[in-house]
Amino acid sequence: MNEQDRPFWVALTAFRPFGPVRMARLARRFPSMERAFGASALELTEAGIEPEIVSRFLQERIHIDPDALYRELEVRGIRLVTIKDDIYPPLLKQIYDPPAVLFVRGVLPDPNRKHLAVVGSRGASKYGLRVTDELIEPVARAGVVIVSGLAYGIDATAHDAALRAEGTTLAVLGSGVDHESIYPSHNRALASRILASGGALISEFPLHTPPLKQNFPFRNRIIAGLCQGTLVVEAAIKSGSLITARSAMDSNRDVYAVPGPIHSLLSEGPHELIKNGATPVTKPEDIFGIEPMPAPVSAYQPANEEETLVWSRLSRTPLHVDELIRSTQLPAPKLMSTLTLMEMKGGITHEGGQFYTRSR
Repeated sequence: MNEQDRPFWVALTAFRPFGPVRMARLARRFPSMERAFGASALELTEAGIEPEIVSRFLQERIHIDPDALYRELEVRGIRLVTIKDDIYPPLLKQIYDPPAVLFVRGVLPDPNRKHLAVVGSRGASKYGLRVTDELIEPVARAGVVIVSGLAYGIDATAHDAALRAEGTTLAVLGSGVDHESIYPSHNRALASRILASGGALISEFPLHTPPLKQNFPFRNRIIAGLCQGTLVVEAAIKSGSLITARSAMDSNRDVYAVPGPIHSLLSEGPHELIKNGATPVTKPEDIFGIEPMPAPVSAYQPANEEETLVWSRLSRTPLHVDELIRSTQLPAPKLMSTLTLMEMKGGITHEGGQFYTRSR
């Protein structure tokens, strides 16, 4: 593509009503986006743009500076990937309404690698978080690219599991990819870790776009569109995760779902998907039929009798302090000091709420 045309792709995207469908109409009608940006009302109408949208664009166009917008991308190290570029993800191009542009911070992985979307509830249960951790770490270690949305709960856990496996993970945002727009702000540190590990932040929304509620269904179709399969861990029947799963089904991609307790509202989404043909997942091998690589053996070794006793009672299933007191017969102060020391050594993990597990 003509490099001189790139600023005009950015400029047209800065006009919010020019989403993927209207951008596709402009690309078909005009020889360049520069020509589209400077088109007359009649030409835009002939391209299939609605008259009221044309009127708004002509009013706002005079306030849009293509060169300034593009320079900001370059200064911030953000790449503009258009649907006409060779590096545009080929799977994403196959969906019904692929984004005309992607704003990318970081590195897009080899598209020939398997990509797995991982979605679920922001308010996930301990069960959901643990299952996500235990499934995704070996899958990522086997070379699968983990794609999620950087939200609280299942998303953040999936990204973190991929990073701990020294794998590759992509975060698709419902906001701009600039640091100030990343949502939730609590996960900006996680976003920095993703970039440092060789992953990427991706959005179809211009810089400085806030995380508006209406953006997230659009974000979800990109998450599913980038991937050969989508895994749903915990989700209510009416949730963004189910929208993502349906987007995957509509694109003839694999859909996986983790069964959960039948009385949990967060199990309703995965169970409904399984009834409709999704593959139930109870172990990493259920995903793409991969053969997970074994996790590295923990370097931690108990240093004394108390640590040995506590270590023997713990596993990857969270155990409450009260249960540890009963099973080890250690006085509470001694147990707490032992737990603190073991956590400092990296042998155990405090899962919150006085629950502990062995660390990976």
